[in-house]
Amino acid sequence: MRKRYLSMAKSGALFVALALCPVDKAQAASFDCGKAATKVEKMICGDEELSKLDDKLGKVYQDVMSKANDAEKQRLLTEQKHWLKYTRNVCVQETCFKHAYWSRQAELETFFAPHSPLYKHESEKAEAIKQILETQPFQESDSQSKSPRREACRQIFEDLKKMENIRFVDPIVQTQSYFDPALDSWKQQCKSEEPVHFGYGCDGHTASVYEEDDIQAWKKELSSVCGAGYGLPPFKLFELPSVDSSERKYYVFYSDDYYGPMNQDWTKPSAGFGYSASFYQLILPGCKRQGGYTYSRGGVRYGGNYNSVFLHGNQYYFLKLYKENNG
Repeated sequence: MRKRYLSMAKSGALFVALALCPVDKAQAASFDCGKAATKVEKMICGDEELSKLDDKLGKVYQDVMSKANDAEKQRLLTEQKHWLKYTRNVCVQETCFKHAYWSRQAELETFFAPHSPLYKHESEKAEAIKQILETQPFQESDSQSKSPRREACRQIFEDLKKMENIRFVDPIVQTQSYFDPALDSWKQQCKSEEPVHFGYGCDGHTASVYEEDDIQAWKKELSSVCGAGYGLPPFKLFELPSVDSSERKYYVFYSDDYYGPMNQDWTKPSAGFGYSASFYQLILPGCKRQGGYTYSRGGVRYGGNYNSVFLHGNQYYFLKLYKENNG
C-alpha cells in the first residue's frame, strides 16, 4: 500500500501575427524582422538567441491555438496580448527577455495538462482532506521525528483528521495563468528581474559552492549549469494578518508545480524536475522571496488541490498532501 505523507511548514500581453517569413537564419523571429518597428522588435531581431526563443514560442503558440476550442482560443489571445504588453515589451535586458519567453513557453506547453481546480473557499476541500487523513497512516519524516515540536505536529494532524481548531485561509488572488491581469498589481511591486514563480533546480554542491558575497558569480553559475524552471497554475496569493497585536501583514505566493528545465537543450522540459508545489513568503514591496516550502521526496500530489494555508491556534501552517509513488 502506498504511504501518505503530510508535510507542514510553519510560517512566522499586442497580439503578433505568427505567420513565419523566409528571413535570415540569425533573425528567425516569429514576425517579419524586415518590418520590425519597435525598439523591442529590433532588439529581438538583432540577437540570435532571442530570435530563436521568439521563433520557438511562436510555433508553440500556433500549435496550442490550432488545438484549442473557441473559448480557449479567446483566453489564449487575451493572455498573449497581456504577456506581450506587460511582460515581454517592458524588457530592456537579455535576462528579462529570457524569463519572458521561457515562462510563457512553460505555460503554453502545459496549457492542456490537467490542473488542480480552484475553490471559491478553501474550506470546501476540508471534508476530502479529512477522509484521506482518517484512512491513511501519518508518516513522519526523519526531521520531524527528532523535532522538539513533534508532539505539536501530531496534535495538528489529529485536529486535521477531525477538522477541529482548523481555519483555512482563502487567497486574495487565485488564477490559472501567471499572465492574468489579477496578478498585475502585485507583480508591479516586484523589483527583481526574476519572476516570482521562477526557480533553479541545482544539485547540492552547485547550490553551496559560492560564498554569499560572490552573488554575481553564483548567479552566473546557476544560469549555466542549473535547470531554470517556472511554477505552474493554479497560482495563489495569500495575505496573512499578524496573529499578535501588530498590524503587519504577511504575503505568501503559491504555485502548484514546476516545469523545466527551460535553459538546457539536452533534456526536454517536464513537470516536476525535482520540485513540486511551493509556498514562498514575499517581502513587499520588492517581492523578495523568503523561505521556500517544497516537497520533492518522490511523491505525487493528490488531484484535488488539497495544498492549503490554515490557522491552528496562533500560528499559520502550510499543508501539502502527497502520496508516495515508490512502494
